[in-house]
Amino acid sequence: MNQFIKSILIGASLTFLGMNLNAQNKLTKDEKKNGWKLLFDGKTTTKWRGAFLTDFPKNGWKIMDGLLMVEPSGGAESTNGGDIVTIKQYQDFELSVDFKLSKGANSGIKYFVDVKQAKPANPRSALGLEYQLLDDEIHPDAKLGKNGNRKLGSLYDLIPAPANKPVNPVGEWNTAKIIAIGNHVEHWLNGVKLIAYERGSKEFRDLVAGSKYKDIVGFGLIESGSILLQDHGNKVYYRNIKIRAIETKSAATNPAVVSYTFRNEFQKDVPATLDYIKGLGITNIEFSNLFGKSAIELRKLLDERGMVCTSFGVSYPDFVNHTDEVGNNTKTLGASFVRVAWVPHDSKAGFTLADAEKTVQDFNKGGKLLKEQFGLTFCYHNHGYEFAPYEKGTYFDYIATNTNPDYVSFELDLLWAFHPGADPVKLIKKYGNRFKLMHVKDLKKGVIGNFSGGTDVNNDVALGTGQIDIANAIKAALNSSSIKYYYIEDESEHVKTQVPISLTYLNSILTKFK
Repeated sequence: MNQFIKSILIGASLTFLGMNLNAQNKLTKDEKKNGWKLLFDGKTTTKWRGAFLTDFPKNGWKIMDGLLMVEPSGGAESTNGGDIVTIKQYQDFELSVDFKLSKGANSGIKYFVDVKQAKPANPRSALGLEYQLLDDEIHPDAKLGKNGNRKLGSLYDLIPAPANKPVNPVGEWNTAKIIAIGNHVEHWLNGVKLIAYERGSKEFRDLVAGSKYKDIVGFGLIESGSILLQDHGNKVYYRNIKIRAIETKSAATNPAVVSYTFRNEFQKDVPATLDYIKGLGITNIEFSNLFGKSAIELRKLLDERGMVCTSFGVSYPDFVNHTDEVGNNTKTLGASFVRVAWVPHDSKAGFTLADAEKTVQDFNKGGKLLKEQFGLTFCYHNHGYEFAPYEKGTYFDYIATNTNPDYVSFELDLLWAFHPGADPVKLIKKYGNRFKLMHVKDLKKGVIGNFSGGTDVNNDVALGTGQIDIANAIKAALNSSSIKYYYIEDESEHVKTQVPISLTYLNSILTKFK
């Protein structure tokens, strides 16, 4: 685990130890400073609604003495008021909830709950990953599942909490904490970590395959979702419900780099090249190659340095024919995106409608599998040839129009949009939320482009010294797109001199417009 996540977890423990138990449903000055927000103020439920309703349930939930209570209704699941979910959705977060169970009670705190899920025909709880709340001594659920994975603190029906967990008796208050950073999730109880797991990993998917969720496509893999408190028909009290969004170091305003930029260096010495990149102040890499390492080995080298891989570039044939392997490697690396940068086609004939049609079919199929089975976002990286004219637009327009936005997104390469004559700013404004990633590159002045998808590598120049209006493209991306990471790519023979210049330039632009 990298140093950034470790610092978050240490802070989580200190937050619990320093909690003022007399200040219910309030935030301290330090908590406010650190970004904590109350989800319940002890008086109102304005930040919640029914899981399958537009408003808060009219019955089944009650506020009394600053506590939020699930009213008893015979122990049936969601037959009275039903579950409640936060109106806001969360991605990377730390959640803290005080709870008190009545004798024999069952409830749960769910997270990454998809608010778009269909209302079930028969009453049941909404689907999501669950921190189980249960009277382990009396409730029959404690004896169900496998190895105690339905007991208090467990990832319900998947991972059991340890038997020696620090739980206070029924009728007394306990504090549950859930920390989610990227795919990494932890359950804490009363200041002690119970379990940790990686969403979408092979181990996680194997657990799901052996659980009650085995037939639910993509269970637990959405990028962001609501927090849920469960109505299971038993009296349960809640207070001090608070959450903070976690801003990771790999946010959009921190420049990243593509491994291809340092391909020659990586081929010689992977650890030394990572050290060099980190020395530049870059900790976020899009890998396009494993450079002779396994995904596990490369992830270990990154973790040791506090670095991350956020996107994994693969070939078109691997994407189409080895999608499971691609998904497994991507999850092992810790990335959220899979990228393809070249569609095979006859370079003499150019990119054709037949090529575009096959591309659409393959992208929709592979992107769907990566999303539903691994929780990954697939991005196609433009490379120039797809901007050749077709009907009233281009083949890029055809691909964007005919691929499913739920499964196919894009990585905008500035040079390979500008080189064939496209305007990056107009592209961003036209297809804003389809763009998730960007390759930031500049083209040497005087170079005339075409639809070949190729140019001399030394036509890549330091950012801000070439033909492309980088500043306005970044500004448009920050204002009108869903681009999360900005990767410097330099294919030239002068990366040691050009990348530091590009890094300084990109930092100044991101800082100016963020």
